[in-house]
Amino acid sequence: MSTKINVGIIDDQRMFRQGMISLLKDYPEVNVTLEASDGKELLDMLNKGNVPDVLLLDIEMPVMNGIEALQIIREKKMKVKVLIITMHDEEEMVIHLIEKGANGFLPKNEDVENVVDAIVAVVQNNYYFNDKFSKGMLHSLMTSEKIEPKFISSRLNEKELEIVQLVCAELTNKEIAEKMNLSSRTVDGYRERILKKIGARNTAGIVMYALKFNLIK
Repeated sequence: MSTKINVGIIDDQRMFRQGMISLLKDYPEVNVTLEASDGKELLDMLNKGNVPDVLLLDIEMPVMNGIEALQIIREKKMKVKVLIITMHDEEEMVIHLIEKGANGFLPKNEDVENVVDAIVAVVQNNYYFNDKFSKGMLHSLMTSEKIEPKFISSRLNEKELEIVQLVCAELTNKEIAEKMNLSSRTVDGYRERILKKIGARNTAGIVMYALKFNLIK
């Protein structure tokens, strides 16, 4: 990316914050500009004008938890993307927090490469979900218009559309290769091209693209 993405890390565990800051220093696309230990401290900083592009927001914190902080951020219409970092990723909780204004979710033990991927994704696409979440949950969020993902406008060819549909049917790359009489390596190449064309980051993005453009039911 041409400009760095400013990031805030909000978690009551100082060791987690410092560890994340240290890891993110190796990635030129992001820049940590805010650090807070609870929702109240976060809001004080935001109200003083220190508003980053993306917040990595923990839920369970003292003084003011992440859900309360998220609700106030959205009530004040602050233009910041919010990625919830949590060990609780049940689909009911996810839907509830999306309703409150979250842009996506990360497990707290996620690899740093995936954290950076998620940060870039919420800036570019307005959402991030990893592949753990079901097609049914993504479909529910899309049809209820709780999320409005953005994609690069690009037409897919016939073979790419077929692969999208098979991905959405939850077939593995090996199963897709067998069904289409292709090598697994060729299918890998198609998937990478599809992701690049539509501007998605992972399988969840392919599913949401297919749902948005009525490629699957």
